[in-house]
Amino acid sequence: MTEIAQEPLRIVLGSGLPERNEAITRLIASGRSSLAFILGDEACRYRLLVRAINWDRILIAYRGPTALGYAAFKHHRRGPFSPGFGPFRDEFGRLRGGVRYLLFIITEYREWYYGFYLYGLHVIKPARHQGVATALLTETFRQARQAGYDRVELEVQVKNQSAQQLYIQQGFVRVHTTPMNWLGRLLPFPAVVNMRRSLKSQP
Repeated sequence: MTEIAQEPLRIVLGSGLPERNEAITRLIASGRSSLAFILGDEACRYRLLVRAINWDRILIAYRGPTALGYAAFKHHRRGPFSPGFGPFRDEFGRLRGGVRYLLFIITEYREWYYGFYLYGLHVIKPARHQGVATALLTETFRQARQAGYDRVELEVQVKNQSAQQLYIQQGFVRVHTTPMNWLGRLLPFPAVVNMRRSLKSQP
């Protein structure tokens, strides 16, 4: 990582990549670990989502040819993934796949409440504490402004204190804590903190 760290950091919108290698595709499609009870383990999540990535909702951080992390966002009711029922049926069978697909769609629709929503932020461990997350968030803010929004919103698990500190450092404020939303009465959704970052008169 020492040699990589000497190269300049680039933030690229996924739709602008000339080609997408398996490493970054796997990194993105294996996300959503908080929904493992719906989407299964990492390998299963990859199979379900790999062909359903909306690359115009993904920012990728590179040093040289190495992908160090990504930020995914949602706005205008479109996020980083748009899977159909087929992969769920193939993975789990028609009945169980149908139930899991429905639950996934419900979680996606729930986030329509937000305008511009930070869907996910991930930096690989060897590249952490090198400004990668900050660069990804800065470009995320630019994407939000370009799309006509004056704030970015997110949810982070209550127990994830390190992520909350990162977001606070980047200008987010806690709005409220959701100890158990309406889905949490039926499904094992963790308590989350809703956070917001105004883009008015801020870099």
